[in-house]
Amino acid sequence: MKAILSRHKKWLMPVGVIVIAYSIATVIRNTGPQVEVITPEQPPLVVRVVEAEPQSLRLTVESQGEVNAEHMVDLVNEVPARVVQLSPAFVNGGYFRTGDVLLQLDETDYELARVRAAAQVSEAVEDYELEKTEAALAKEGLFPLREARVESAKARVESARAQLAQAEADLARTRVRAPFDGRVLFTSVGLGQYVAKGEPLGRIFSTGVAEIRLPLTDQQLRHLDLPFGTGSNEQILDTPVTLRAEVGGRIVEYPAYLHRMEGAVDPDNRVWYAVARVDDPYGLNDPERTTPLVVGLFVEAIIAGRRVDNVYKLPRPALRNQSDVLVVDQGNRLRQRRVDVLLTDFESAYISSGLQPGDRICVSPVEAFVDGLAVEIVSDEAPAEKLAVN
Repeated sequence: MKAILSRHKKWLMPVGVIVIAYSIATVIRNTGPQVEVITPEQPPLVVRVVEAEPQSLRLTVESQGEVNAEHMVDLVNEVPARVVQLSPAFVNGGYFRTGDVLLQLDETDYELARVRAAAQVSEAVEDYELEKTEAALAKEGLFPLREARVESAKARVESARAQLAQAEADLARTRVRAPFDGRVLFTSVGLGQYVAKGEPLGRIFSTGVAEIRLPLTDQQLRHLDLPFGTGSNEQILDTPVTLRAEVGGRIVEYPAYLHRMEGAVDPDNRVWYAVARVDDPYGLNDPERTTPLVVGLFVEAIIAGRRVDNVYKLPRPALRNQSDVLVVDQGNRLRQRRVDVLLTDFESAYISSGLQPGDRICVSPVEAFVDGLAVEIVSDEAPAEKLAVN
């Protein structure tokens, strides 16, 4: 026996230690206090809701564009001469009225040409009258010859008068007049400068009406009552438009109206263009307008669309995945519901179907939605820190 123990001593002692340690651990486990495992209850998600109520409203469509003048033209010199006078209005940004002389060219040569042409007319008329008198006194055999000379003298009168008209027109062109009420965008000549025929003098634009090209997608056209036929544009003259622009650090609004639809789809971006107009954009006839709608200003446009009934207007955050909302049922649990979205903008979503009057729509963020999730509804006055996002 001793021989066996001596021979297996090396592995019997570790085994014995393990058996004794396991026995002690078993006794401690069986005689110690029992630990109760409690699963904590998930607190309800705190959310805000809005109550769905159908309403009748007029849809709006948002677009944007750049302000342009109704007329913008390049002034081009028609007769070669030297600039001898510039109007005080013929400066960048200067205002002028229809018929104002913007610049004066040297008219000396053209005045002399007019005088010579007038003298030629007088001589031609005198010769014509003389020929008529001599023809009346001529003998009967010579009448055909006299008649031809009369016609020749008459043609010379008409030619002289044409030269006089040309001279008077050239003389008038030495005074460059404004074709409309407007402003100067920029000038290209200075006092004393010689300008050749066809040389640009500057660029001007009208101030009576401003126009804004507004791009519209097919989706937006669904909400506007705009004509697409070959008839007149009278159907859209009463469509109101509100323009908004930031001027001097503040938002300014301008009343406008749709004037017409352009006749083609843009081949680059496949959109339609409607043209809005603003009367008296610079407020020249309206002293209450302190901020002008200047050419080149970028504006946002809100176009009044058609009227619709039984539409649910919800805050934009209520819409999820572009076509779903979360409805809180009678047991205060969240249910996902598919809806038909009529229109959306930066602030609101307009739902045409999928909701019932009185439905409570969740407008709080829910990052991990589970159907049937318990929620607690709080009022709009509740502080933001009380809202929980799971």
